[in-house]
Amino acid sequence: MQLQELKQRLAAEAKAAGICSEWYDFILKASSKERLITLFIKGQDFCEENNYPSLELRAEFADIRARFGVYCADDKVAAKSLRSVIAFDRATGKAEYSNFDAATVSARGESEITITAKDNAFVVVSISGGAKVEVIASDNARVSVILHGGECRTQASEQATIKTTDKRK
Repeated sequence: MQLQELKQRLAAEAKAAGICSEWYDFILKASSKERLITLFIKGQDFCEENNYPSLELRAEFADIRARFGVYCADDKVAAKSLRSVIAFDRATGKAEYSNFDAATVSARGESEITITAKDNAFVVVSISGGAKVEVIASDNARVSVILHGGECRTQASEQATIKTTDKRK
């Protein structure tokens, strides 16, 4: 699909879901697919609440998703030190952090992901839907897990800390 048509279809879906006029304009003015995917990453709250964009339009980004840390459908997550990882639909795999990495990981839908944090890494993990996450932290790593749904298993060793906040209640 050509960029202009993609922008028009994304904007129409977003408008139907109630997007604000400012973000609607951002979509229409995007100069590339890369810019569109960064809008998706920044607007994660809207996308999650509205299951946006549709599967058909998500498929249009298959060639660049992994480069931006976005994994969906049946993608295999293989992320190392990515600042942002978003796993949804049925994506499965691993995200690894070390040294002084700082990152956010969002797991939703039916995704299954293992997150390893070591050294002095700091990772914030948001889990929703039916996602299943395993967090393994060691050394001085710090991990903050926010459960909106799904489930999380944790394992910390040495001076590592994992703080879990359950928002499901």
